[in-house]
Amino acid sequence: MTTIKIGRLVRCAIVKDLPGREIYLVLVTGTDLLAYLPKRFAGRVYRQGEETVAAVFMMGKGGIFLSQRSPQYFRRVTEEVLSPVIRDGRVRVRRAASVVKGPFAKVSVEGLGDVDPLMASLPYLDRVKEYTTDTITIVRYSTDIREYIVNSLVPAPADKVVEVHYSQGLREAIVKVDPRYCGFFVGKGGANVATAAKLLNVRIMIKSAAEEPGGKEGVCAEGRN
Repeated sequence: MTTIKIGRLVRCAIVKDLPGREIYLVLVTGTDLLAYLPKRFAGRVYRQGEETVAAVFMMGKGGIFLSQRSPQYFRRVTEEVLSPVIRDGRVRVRRAASVVKGPFAKVSVEGLGDVDPLMASLPYLDRVKEYTTDTITIVRYSTDIREYIVNSLVPAPADKVVEVHYSQGLREAIVKVDPRYCGFFVGKGGANVATAAKLLNVRIMIKSAAEEPGGKEGVCAEGRN
């Protein structure tokens, strides 16, 4: 019998598209439980009878709600595809984050011992396509918060970071970058810095390292945790 818990991956079959509600009614495989998969949290358009995988997002009096766009989903998918190296004790998944306006997620992975988590993960990442059309970006976890902040802003080039200021009390960071690369760090619609901020639970402000007239530094964008 399939156990239903928040954050757990479940297989399900599309029963029908509920007209006027922008939601799919699904049957959780291995149970007689019906659940809801809102279209805005679905990875693609589904037809009746199709099978898929989703994460349990919410449970309550209103029913069971699933998601293919939540941080829980992206974390569980990453744990699934990296299961061989996780079982071997080489890496550990730390945290996942996503934002509505970004067709991607960031997942921080820690290398255990001397293992490089990015190199260890790379051979398995093609399997992500079995679960989502969104991009899952692996972020190298670090106990050095400044290094972790820079890592979280991938795919922006780390060597274009000039300086990082971090306030532990405020959980805020100012990242000064080469002004020619501000757009890479911010991302389309601010999605890159916003997702990084959620991943670290830190407010991140991207600033140009070049001074504007009057000695002021230009603010590119910020992401709130």
